[in-house]
Amino acid sequence: MSLCAATICRPPRTKPTMPDSSTAPPGASDWAALPRDILFTVFLKLGPREIMLAAELVCAAWRRFALEEPTLWRRIGWDDTDELMMRLGVDVEAMERVALARSAGQCEAFRGYLDYEDLPYLVERAPSLKTLDTKQFNNYNGTKELIVALEKLPLLENLQISFTCILECGGEMLRSVCHACPNLKKLVLIYAEVLEPDYWNAEDFCMEPMDGEIPLMHELHTLELYECDLSATGLKGILDNCPVLESLHVTGCFNKHDIDQELQAKCARVKNLSLPTNLNPSDRRYYHIFGDPEDSQDESFDDSDDSHEDEDE
Repeated sequence: MSLCAATICRPPRTKPTMPDSSTAPPGASDWAALPRDILFTVFLKLGPREIMLAAELVCAAWRRFALEEPTLWRRIGWDDTDELMMRLGVDVEAMERVALARSAGQCEAFRGYLDYEDLPYLVERAPSLKTLDTKQFNNYNGTKELIVALEKLPLLENLQISFTCILECGGEMLRSVCHACPNLKKLVLIYAEVLEPDYWNAEDFCMEPMDGEIPLMHELHTLELYECDLSATGLKGILDNCPVLESLHVTGCFNKHDIDQELQAKCARVKNLSLPTNLNPSDRRYYHIFGDPEDSQDESFDDSDDSHEDEDE
């Protein structure tokens, strides 16, 4: 066969065709067509942060699902707020408001930054809130607004507040919070969270005094108080009015010499008890002048576990 004949017999070139989407392999399926129950499971595992910054941007169907499913927004909060604000330039407060609006009143847990001006919006959008963890709450002007807002959240069980300002002396915050939220099971109050030791002198820091009774808290099993000046009277008031208290953690100042046998017995009923070991400035000056009293009571208090063992025997 001649070269010419061979060339004529060569089959003509054809233009490549695109594969039919209907015959595409399973890995190339349309994400927008995922069943609703599967999409719901995926979004729940992602959480609010990943939904708002990534998942809902995939397609119109996913964004519509994020907007129309309030169950996805029952728990709102993120731990990496500093990264969101500084590295990614995200307006976290705006995200919180959008998430609360999407919850359609079904939000049960909120963790994030709140100012007293944000409290009315939170109460309006999350009336069924059971858990509230507010970081760096500016209480300089908003203490009364905070209590008013808490009174409008009757289902609240777990509450944590981190304050950014030194509270006025008087010890009213703990009592006021307990009055507003009588059904709390866990309460954490962190006073003046952002105080830096490089800029503040501990001698000049006026800790929140705890020296009186609190309302009866029938269900409170965990209480944590950070940076407060606890007295024996305040400790007795807490123990007398929290009958199911299992864990008490206090930091700041406390004069352990004020613990008598009666108070020691009350302390022994608490499974996990941690009290401060530092004296406040006035007690420190007193013992500096008159000397430290004998530690006979302290020894019995420290050996409370041994006394329980003797009773068992």
